[in-house]
Formats: sequence, structure tokens, C-alpha cells
Amino acid sequence: MNDLTVYDELYAIVCQGDLSNQLDARLKVLPDVDKALEHVYQRDNQQRTLLIVAALHGHELVARILLSHSSNVRNLVKITGNTYDIKGKRALLVTALWCACDRGHYKLAQTLIDVGQACIDDSSRNPLLIEAINNERLDTIQFLIENDHVDINETTEYEYRKYNSLMFAAALGQTQIVAYLVEKGAKVDYLGGVNSGTALGCAALHGHLEVVKILCSAGACPNIKNRHGETPMILAYKNGQFDVAEYLLDLTQNDLYIDELELIACSFIIPPRNNDNDPSPFVKMVNLMRKSFKIREARYCPKIIMKPVTAYNFETECQTLKEFDKIQDDHDRLFIEALLIRERILLPKKLKGLCEPLLMFGEKLIEKGDYESCIRLWEHTFYLYQLMNHETSLHRFVWIFCKMLATHVSISPQLFLQICRLTSEPSQKQNASHYIKNTVCLVTIAAKILDQEKLTKAERLSIYEWISDICREKRTTPYRQTLLHLSVNEQTHLDINYRASEIRQILSFPNLVTTQLLLTHGSRWINCDAVDILNGDTALHIVSQSNKPEALSIVKLLLNAGAHIDCRNKHNKTPFDSAKTIEMKNLLQRQQASVSLKCLCACYIVEKQINYEFIWRKDTKLNTFIYLHDCIAKQNITSLDSKE
Repeated sequence: MNDLTVYDELYAIVCQGDLSNQLDARLKVLPDVDKALEHVYQRDNQQRTLLIVAALHGHELVARILLSHSSNVRNLVKITGNTYDIKGKRALLVTALWCACDRGHYKLAQTLIDVGQACIDDSSRNPLLIEAINNERLDTIQFLIENDHVDINETTEYEYRKYNSLMFAAALGQTQIVAYLVEKGAKVDYLGGVNSGTALGCAALHGHLEVVKILCSAGACPNIKNRHGETPMILAYKNGQFDVAEYLLDLTQNDLYIDELELIACSFIIPPRNNDNDPSPFVKMVNLMRKSFKIREARYCPKIIMKPVTAYNFETECQTLKEFDKIQDDHDRLFIEALLIRERILLPKKLKGLCEPLLMFGEKLIEKGDYESCIRLWEHTFYLYQLMNHETSLHRFVWIFCKMLATHVSISPQLFLQICRLTSEPSQKQNASHYIKNTVCLVTIAAKILDQEKLTKAERLSIYEWISDICREKRTTPYRQTLLHLSVNEQTHLDINYRASEIRQILSFPNLVTTQLLLTHGSRWINCDAVDILNGDTALHIVSQSNKPEALSIVKLLLNAGAHIDCRNKHNKTPFDSAKTIEMKNLLQRQQASVSLKCLCACYIVEKQINYEFIWRKDTKLNTFIYLHDCIAKQNITSLDSKE
């Protein structure tokens, strides 16, 4: 008799429950009994071992016999198969223990645990307790809990939410199971899941009012927030579970909940939706705000109103329900009301999320062509970021000014300068490249504004004064590139990475007019021979490498401003050596013919290695002048040698 015939006979004996008491004897004579026990049978589109078959039929004595003949019972009970559950649904990767519980054969299940050392949660499926809750099997839940096979609080689903048993049941709205779990000691305020929430939060989120009531009666705290700062009441309101939200609201006496209620009301219309014609978000906001006003009145809890600001059209937040009723049909005014509410509540908390809707609203204003309102709103946003100690940036202003220039929209010189002066704010004085690059971009935009015919003399002088002020600050990038370096560098153009196509259409570098403005109005503070620490380049080195149309004119401008043509960078190159076009080389060669005696002397001192630093103090102009003539290159060679 071959193995398959023997296996078929064993299968039939197990299915029938070993009526003839022959299973034990048959297993004893098998040469490889473990192979037979672990064999997976293919029957009726199901894959099952003998132990799984016994579990499905509830043959507890048969299961004991099978376990007694295994040399590795732990391995045997782990083997999974595919079958159909008690409701006729296909179940994959199930163990014998799972099958016994599914069929309600709890004596057999206990045998598998006691004799077979079956692990309750040793499965690729969810833990048995979670599966039982999912299938509303209170009998299985009772078997697992009352025999101390599971930890109610620590047993969690394997899925992405990671809910524990009470949270899982609460999310499904299973009142009877929730009540049982609470009775058996489930912690109602246990924090779990990926969002560190509670069972009450799960019930509120899914709108299960009866479960919410059971949990609250059991002492669940409605004030606990998840990791996103959301209480059960907030979750209910955000997800449209208004009956649950109102029930929870009635349980709270904390005035902070009024703020949370108002934030939820704002969340219906902020951030702005794409469908501006849909009135339902505004209706929801109005209804909730009316409730908030009534609670404030009942608890005598007035608002602390901020001063009117230009960004919000000098509007102030409504103090009473009567005031609010006057604006309830004006969607634009309601939006400003929401912005005012959010700022009052979120600014003290220094939450960055306060500003994101302001930036989005600004974009909406631009779409309507209301550039000035957007600029004022974003200026206000800049100060909010600064107040909250978050990073600030001017790239959006550079973009909006470029957009205005591209569409031939006149730029108010006063408003432009108001933004330009943000470059001197404390948050903008950090040593970061994009801060000073935005400043150079604003100088370039200033050059275009100066071309406006209607500009008054006073307005022109104000722009010149601002340029002079930023030059006086002598700010540089981390690589010690000055405003002048950036104005003549093609890399400045390539480094534009915010709305790049729109900005590059208006601003280009190297830029002749920008360089001219810097040299003219910053002549007292601009050092034409300043070198960066990247390559030891002066502005003349950088622009001499360019093949852009304005490069030749910029070189002439720099030379006329006193830039030295014979300065050498780290690679021992003069601007002439760095030049890449014939026209540039010819221009620089003509200028080199008239090198001053002072420059020749400086080169001689460096060449002969005369120790001039003991004669002139390090920071003196003469010392610096000599340094530019080949010292940078010699220092670079020395440092490279030391590294080797």
C-alpha cells in the first residue's frame, strides 16, 4: 500500500471521528508518522492537515491522538491551511486553533493550547481576539478572556491602525462586546494605535453614540487628545458625527473646549476648497460658531480680540452672536473671521500650521488679480512665522513681483519697499545663501520698478536708500559671496528654485543694472575685490567666465569701479586666465597692459616671499591688497600639501 492510499484512509478516519478506535494503532505502524501528520490534503478547494480536519469537526479525542504521535507538537499546531469559516467565507492561512474557535469547539481549542502548546497569536492573520471581535463572536471572546489566554489591553490588530481590542470593538460599534470588555477590565483610557488615541476617540470618529455612552459611563475621559491633538469631540465634529459631538460637548466644562470648537468650525472652510460655490462648509461653520457663542455667553467667557491689521482688511473678530449674525451670509467675511479665530488660538501655541492657510489664501487672491492684498497678507504671515521662531523666507514675494511685472501690473513703490525692508528683520540675518540671494533678486526687481515713468523723486530716493542700507550690512553667503558676487554670477540664475520658470523669465544673472545699482549706491561698503572661500574668486573672476551678452559691460563697470585685474584665485588664475570667450580675453588683455606700479610691487613682494605681515597690520588695506596678488593661490597649495 503506497503513502497516498494510507493518507486517504487516515483522512477518512479523522473525518469520521475514529469511530472504530483504529487511529492510534494505524499511526503507530507508520515508518514516518510526522510526515503523515504534517501532510496537507487537497479536498474540495481546501488545504488542510489531519489536525485542522479534527479541529473543524470538533473531534477532541482524535486531536489528542494526533498530538500524542507528533515528535514536534509546536510545529504541528503552527501549520496553516485554507478552508471556509462557519459563515461560508473563504479563510486563508488558518491554524487548527483558529478552526476550533471558529466552529466553537472550545474544549478542543483548550487541548490544542494545553497539549499542543499552540500560541494564541501565532498566525499571519490578526490575533484571535481581534478576529473574534471582527466576526462578532462573543463566545470566542469569552473563551479567550475568561481562560486568561489574552491580554485585553495589549492585544492589537496587525493592520495599519494597530487598534487594541477595545478600540477595535468601539470602532466597529459593537456595544455588547464593548460592554463585556469593559466589565472584564479593559482600560477605557488606554492609549493605543498609530495615532495614540483612545477607544472613545475611535467610537466618536465612526459615530457610534451608544458605544460612546457606554465608555463615558465607565469613566472614559473625553479630554484626552491623540498625537494630532484631537479630542474625541474634535474627531466627531471633523467627521460629521454631530450627535456624538454634541453629546461629548455637553460633558465638558473646560473653557479651552470653546477654542477647540471654534477651530473645528474654521476647519470647515480652511484651507479653502476648490469648489467655491459650495455653501455647505459655510453652513456647517455658521452652525457651530452659533453654538460656540451661546456657550461663551452661558459661561461668560469673552474673547481676547487682537488689534485690526491691514492683512485682514482691518476687520476684528465678532464678540457677540448678534455681530456674527450680520456676517453669516458673507462668505469672504466668514473666511476672514476664520483666519482671525485661528490666529488668536494658534499663535500662542506657535503652531506652524497657522500660516499655511494664509499662504493658500494669498494664492487665491493672486488668481483674482488682487496682488496688493496678497502681498499684505503674506507680509503679515512673514511676521507670524518670525513671532513663532520659525524660518522665514522672501521667495514668495520675489515670485509675486515677477508675476506682476510679467503681466504689466504696476507695483506700488511704497509696498515694494515695505517688503524689501523685511531683509533686515532678525529672522533674515542668518548666514544662509537663499536669504542674500532673495535680496539680490529684490535689487534686480527694484531696477525694473525704477523704470516706471510715474515714479516720484522721493520714491526713487527711497529705493536708492534701501539699496545703500543693505550694502552697508555687508552680508555674505556661507561661502562669503557678497551681493556683488551674486549679481554677476550665472549660478544665481540657476539657483532660483521656487516657481523657477516664472521668475527666470523676468530676472536674469549676471545682471548689469543690478551690479550698477550696487556699485553706485553701495560704493562706500562694496568691496570690488572681495574673494569667496570656494575658489578665492572676486566678482571679476566670476563674470569673466560668462558668455552672456551683459558680461563684457559688467567687466567694464567693475574695472571702472576699481576692481583689480591681476588678482589671483586659489587656482592661481587671474580673471584673464579664467575668461572663456575671445571677446572677454581681448577686453581683459587690453586692460592688463595698464597694470599699476602698486600692483607690480605687490606681485614682487609675494614672489620674493617678503614677510610684510609684520610691517602692516593684518586688516589694513595694504595688507589685503598684497594678499590678493597670488597669496590666495599659495595658501591653497600649502593647505593641499598639508592634507596629503
